[in-house]
Amino acid sequence: MTGPRDEIDDWLSSEVEPLAPPPGTFDRVHRRARRRKLNQALFAAAGAVVVIASATLAPTLGAGLLTGGGGAPRPAAAGSASARSPSPAPTVSKPGAAASSASPPLLSTGLSTTTSGANAPAHFRPTSITMIGVAVGAVIGQAGPPCATSYCTSLAGTSTYGASWYGVSAPRTGAPDSSKGVSQLRFLNLNDGWAYGPALQETSDGGRSWTPVPTGGLRVTGLEAAGSRAFVLLAGCRGTGAGYTARCSTFSLYSAAADSATLQKVTLVIPASLRPAAMSTGSQGSSASLVIRGNTANVQAGTGYLLAPSGDILSGSVGGGAWKYLGQAPCQPGAAAPSGAPLGAQLTVSGSMLLLNCVSGGSSGGGGVSGSGSSQPKQLWESADGIKWSKASQPPATGTATSLASGSAGQAVLATTAGIDYSPAGATWQQAAITGGTPAGGFSYVGMTSDTHGVALPVDASLGEVFVTTDGGQTWTASPVSG
Repeated sequence: MTGPRDEIDDWLSSEVEPLAPPPGTFDRVHRRARRRKLNQALFAAAGAVVVIASATLAPTLGAGLLTGGGGAPRPAAAGSASARSPSPAPTVSKPGAAASSASPPLLSTGLSTTTSGANAPAHFRPTSITMIGVAVGAVIGQAGPPCATSYCTSLAGTSTYGASWYGVSAPRTGAPDSSKGVSQLRFLNLNDGWAYGPALQETSDGGRSWTPVPTGGLRVTGLEAAGSRAFVLLAGCRGTGAGYTARCSTFSLYSAAADSATLQKVTLVIPASLRPAAMSTGSQGSSASLVIRGNTANVQAGTGYLLAPSGDILSGSVGGGAWKYLGQAPCQPGAAAPSGAPLGAQLTVSGSMLLLNCVSGGSSGGGGVSGSGSSQPKQLWESADGIKWSKASQPPATGTATSLASGSAGQAVLATTAGIDYSPAGATWQQAAITGGTPAGGFSYVGMTSDTHGVALPVDASLGEVFVTTDGGQTWTASPVSG
């Protein structure tokens, strides 16, 4: 594809006296060229494992916790966003980014490795975080008032691993309400991302504009991205209001290519004796989860794993094709947290191994998260192939488990309603030190982007904070999103 810089070179070489270009042309060309260079640098650096954790984050690579972030800040109202027209039909990929210029944005800013120059929205309440590349990431949540539109859904980005935040355009939709709204976020790279839970929207320009993706009336309870696609868990749920993940009886797996508003169903090869029980839960309701193990040599050769409501493990290539049945996990996922993450079993990737935290009692069969003083027996299991499982260790019983993460082989970090526990090699456990003390209610999510760096979200989103570690999960420090 010939870029804008080629046209300018031709124009400059012409002997005809040209008219002045429209205002902002050179700035746009410069930004596009810089974005191409940044993406090239990003993918060159992305040689490590792409770990996509459940609940709110699919972290990829991470380096040091940097400081700074230039650009003169200017106010950014909460809920600011630009919107493109939806695709004419659910099966047609959406138009290119050029079509989005028809709707002037209230705040047209996307992710970058510097800053948008806009302040993060005030009173930000983060409910999900995604990290991409080295130190770059974003959070989604409700912010304000005041809000720039009738919705307060907002995004904030960081290029300093949480040391500072700036405004990013958000999809024009509200908080989760039965089948409407979004609360979770995943970005595949600097351009392609998805906001979901329970509805689904996608962006191909770093968040500057968003397009709704039809889901056929089903609700998105999980989404992970790797290679050039996103894998989406759709569920038939009857939960109302913010409890959109409650009473989900059927689950199915779909995928969507980056820069597309088309969902394609993934074929699940399950033994006849297990169908349809593997992906349905009857009237009781349950949950499911996804994780993806990256491939350092070929990102399209990564492997995805699905923990079905029945406790069955299925697996497939992120490059395409059917997902096949592997075997039975040691436990079932149980009911879902508000984010859609299972409360009965937390699955993650640790190097070449799968790690699964199984709980008994507590909230594994309920619909909520127990308090910080609760006691919940836990057992960490490991598997090299998703077929055979062995006991690895026993995490502390204090608190209800909410999220499991790992940044290197053997490492395990577990978020609970009582704090964060970590195990350097998966055998013995210690309680992490939280600067300023563990927030009330503990943590809803933890994710490691390397063996040293990770992020966590408190259960209480009104705190407006993201917690960051730079020492493998031993200590965590709060980073206020709104400054």
